[in-house]
Amino acid sequence: MKGKKVSIVNEVTTLRRHMQAHHKAEYLKWAATTNFASMLPVDTKRRRQEIALSAQPSLDGHLAPKDQVLHYSESAFREVAIQWLIETDQPIIVLQNPMFRQMINLASRAKNSVKIPNYKQTRQTIIDLFKSHLRELRKRLQVRRRLYEPVRL
Repeated sequence: MKGKKVSIVNEVTTLRRHMQAHHKAEYLKWAATTNFASMLPVDTKRRRQEIALSAQPSLDGHLAPKDQVLHYSESAFREVAIQWLIETDQPIIVLQNPMFRQMINLASRAKNSVKIPNYKQTRQTIIDLFKSHLRELRKRLQVRRRLYEPVRL
């Protein structure tokens, strides 16, 4: 291999692909003598396929659990709202917040149930919204700065 540039990496998958392409016989012989399961990509793929074929199919992956439908009443809503205020340490005035009311009104129109976004989704949405507002602010500030720049003679 004289004259050919060789790059060295420390990735396990790259090493396994190299062993499979250039040293397969020696590797398989070593694996057999040491009673080691071959980790070559072809062998690991074959083992995964065998496991998948041997596993009994199930409907569990296709079924989604349904939450029990709660029937609405003003007293039940008041009780849940108060419990939410206490558990999340919210001020009482939050129930009068227009955005809170808009959220409740929107959720009340849902046909089955409301899917509440998880922590990661909510966090990412807030970050994206913040970045969007920053970009918009930068655009506005650049426009104003150009309007009020002194004229150079």
